[in-house]
Amino acid sequence: MTQSVAIVGAGIQGLLVARELSASGWDVCVYERLARHQHLQATSYAAGGMLAPFSELESAESLISLWGLEALEFWPQIVPAGVFFRREGSLILSHARDIPYFQSLTQRIVQQAPTEAWQWARVAELEPELGHSFERGLFLPGEAHLDNRALLPALIASLEAGGVRFRFGEEILEPGSLSPRWVIDCRGISAQKDESELRGVRGEALLLHAPDVTLHRPVRLMHPRYAVYIVPRADQIYYLGATSIEGSSAGAVTVRSALELLSAAFSIHGGFAEATILELLQGIRPAYLDHRPRIVVRGRVIVMNGLYRHGFLLSPVLANRLRLFLEDRQVPHVEHLFHFA
Repeated sequence: MTQSVAIVGAGIQGLLVARELSASGWDVCVYERLARHQHLQATSYAAGGMLAPFSELESAESLISLWGLEALEFWPQIVPAGVFFRREGSLILSHARDIPYFQSLTQRIVQQAPTEAWQWARVAELEPELGHSFERGLFLPGEAHLDNRALLPALIASLEAGGVRFRFGEEILEPGSLSPRWVIDCRGISAQKDESELRGVRGEALLLHAPDVTLHRPVRLMHPRYAVYIVPRADQIYYLGATSIEGSSAGAVTVRSALELLSAAFSIHGGFAEATILELLQGIRPAYLDHRPRIVVRGRVIVMNGLYRHGFLLSPVLANRLRLFLEDRQVPHVEHLFHFA
């Protein structure tokens, strides 16, 4: 007998849960509060699309890195044909004045990551256009990145073609009111009123078109307040982000954030001076106090939330763990991920 499931929320976590369960023969319906033409406003579209389990040791515990490393093996099978996806590593850099911040991060990576996951490298050999400004950086060869804004519509189209039903423009305030056997709540920050421990962490970013810049992999620049990252996409488009601001304000990008990000980009590569600003992006990341995602089981309603900065990195693993649980199979690290209310 085919089992049915309703998924509330069509961000990256909701879509990958739909993909995982649909592939196992489940009858899946996804509810999304935004209309289809408004879906580009969702937080998942404002993300950087970095799959960087070792870079995230900047602020994450080793368990997040372990799950992220596992997720990297899922991603090549997830990304539909034609969607930008690269696994050419990432590079961490620093200006001389910020060496203490650089040393603090790289020391954590070197101490916690496997030796094959990192190497000191001459910047000119990896990114020739940066060689005149930076001599040496920490190279993380196994990391990857993708174009999340191209990925999400492609995933939706693929899921619809496979029989998954989508109900756009329907806000479900009480997921338990839905009738399927299981209801998976993937609403992110929209579930804050029902999740007392959930808080918002605002992220701000810019999307640039920089024809005078050629970078092959994400570059992180250590900064006194945070690590600025530049993520290349197709057609010389670059995602420029970094900010983590406590709060759930959905207002426009601030002048301070825009100036700091643009100044950092220009300090990395002078070609960004002639770049065109395509969009200013902001999103509210859902986070628990421990910055660890949770799968909370409340009867037939299961809440998946708290992915913080790790939504694209960890969502394949969480979707896999949920399927194993629903199929009464052994779940790795169940004690670190599942909570039973």
